[in-house]
Amino acid sequence: MLKKIILLLSFSALPSILFADLDVNSLEIGGKEPINEPISGYENELNSYPDPFSEDQIILTIDNNNYSNYIDNVLTPGQTEMFNTYPDSFKINVYPSRRSCSVPQEVINLTRENAKLTDNGEGIEGVVGSIPFPQPTEALHYVWNHILRYRGVDISGSSPFFIVNPDGSRTYGAGEAIAKNYWNPFIRNDKGLQGMLMSKVTHPPRLADASLLVIESLNALKTPRRAWVYNPGTRRVRRAPDIAYDYKPSSSQGLTTTDQFDGFNGAKDRYNWTLIGIQKKLMPYNAYKFHETKTEEILTPYHVNQDYLRYELVNVAVVRADLKDNKRHILPHRTMYFDIDSHNMLVEETFDDEKKIIAYREFPIINFYDQPMCLSIHSATYDFATRRYQLTNVRSLDIPKIQWRLKKPLNERDFTPEGLKRYAR
Repeated sequence: MLKKIILLLSFSALPSILFADLDVNSLEIGGKEPINEPISGYENELNSYPDPFSEDQIILTIDNNNYSNYIDNVLTPGQTEMFNTYPDSFKINVYPSRRSCSVPQEVINLTRENAKLTDNGEGIEGVVGSIPFPQPTEALHYVWNHILRYRGVDISGSSPFFIVNPDGSRTYGAGEAIAKNYWNPFIRNDKGLQGMLMSKVTHPPRLADASLLVIESLNALKTPRRAWVYNPGTRRVRRAPDIAYDYKPSSSQGLTTTDQFDGFNGAKDRYNWTLIGIQKKLMPYNAYKFHETKTEEILTPYHVNQDYLRYELVNVAVVRADLKDNKRHILPHRTMYFDIDSHNMLVEETFDDEKKIIAYREFPIINFYDQPMCLSIHSATYDFATRRYQLTNVRSLDIPKIQWRLKKPLNERDFTPEGLKRYAR
């Protein structure tokens, strides 16, 4: 008891000592605090999402001086490798845990019981627009919850992407996309589809796979993904059955695969999936401060500017994917961390055949409370071999908002090879 009193009295005078010795078991996760509507100060016409927790203070900073104290409990292997690789710059600022995530009430109204997995987990049958597995019990339940989490209906928007080299130099690109999401409570879905997406690279303009159409079903075994690409050089559309699994788009410069888009997507048949369990880990969460910072300030060498990222102790489902003996994928081992509240993948780590870590990936989330829904504000992939990182799907104060529910629905008949050609131009 005396030791605890001394630590408490030392908090304001000697924060560095407290931060070095803080028992993570004293951190609490607490109850849900869902934000179901826009907060005071939010203006729909602006790109801003004001921080509901701007008054929160950092309660712990983990850096090269003390990270070894947390390796065996709240840090992931990927975070530990970030400290090992970038000891002079990487840090984790820990804030109070705020379980702010929510979904439209219509999603909750449809959610009663678990959906049904079919065809060894490649398909799903359930109430469209619901949370498919409100009581998940196995690895693929968490994967499907992530894939089918609420993400709007008729969607349109654009975002930049960056490859940042160790010397700070960058490759810049930008793209646009439109999509119809069928797993939502607002439109009838009797098509057996997850959704349809058309995207195009707007900068640089002559990438080989500059424009893409994807139609994704709810059963990858019975109805595999259909994809087409438009090449601006030839002005032709061609079928692209290879845009799946470990295909690497040219815009990623070899850092990410197709099935890593949005954390994980597509067929699951190349891996054995294992639920490791529910764990408390420090995750990038409620990243409003980062969202409200101009992009130029966050693009630092080696990794994004950690001063602007917020980490919280979060209950996550840890899922491991190990390549089957008779299958091929350039990522033989993957560990994924799914938020119990929002169903988002928050972190992924990839490993080679020898179980040596390849890359660490983060997906910081906020509650887009005008919807409401929790989604990531970017995807960051840190490659340890090259010390480059990729930042994609960037959503920020200085980037126009994604429109998640267009007033005028997108025309399904535009999502065709001929429609792709028109969209690309």
